[in-house]
Amino acid sequence: MTMKAQNLIRLSCILFALCGFFSASLSADNHSDTEDRLAIAEMLAQYSYRWDSKDSSGFADLFTFDAVMERWREGTLVENSRTVGKEAIHQYAKRSHEGRLADRQTRHHFSGLVFLELTSQTAVTENMALITHQTEEAQVAFIASSGIYRNSWQKTPNGWRISKRILFTDSFNGN
Repeated sequence: MTMKAQNLIRLSCILFALCGFFSASLSADNHSDTEDRLAIAEMLAQYSYRWDSKDSSGFADLFTFDAVMERWREGTLVENSRTVGKEAIHQYAKRSHEGRLADRQTRHHFSGLVFLELTSQTAVTENMALITHQTEEAQVAFIASSGIYRNSWQKTPNGWRISKRILFTDSFNGN
């Protein structure tokens, strides 16, 4: 075998080994990325289940200690819709479940989850929401609201939690 052929074989082996190394690295990164995406999607599903089952404490546990919830309509923050802190979010959920929502079954139908940003410690997602209510008198659930949720996420020792939740409530102005 010539020296040139030996060098080509060595070079091929090195390239093959490097391809395997980079492929394994990419797979490991993708695996972590996939795990984070699934964990966030699971927490988002828990958002619906916990709110709609009127589990105020469980709902608040989806948020970081200093989390923020807001609702926007037509580019403007809805007056008195900003809630800051996990305890305030818990109290908001409790008041809502025991007050304005006590006589109805709510359902948050989420779809179209997209990741706008994703790092090993933070993420930003958006998803569409159709929110229905059903009362004892109503034979059929009715649409109460719709919009887009933008959630900022923080990885904590207890897993992914929402650090900021913004609901952009739909409103059609003819454009």
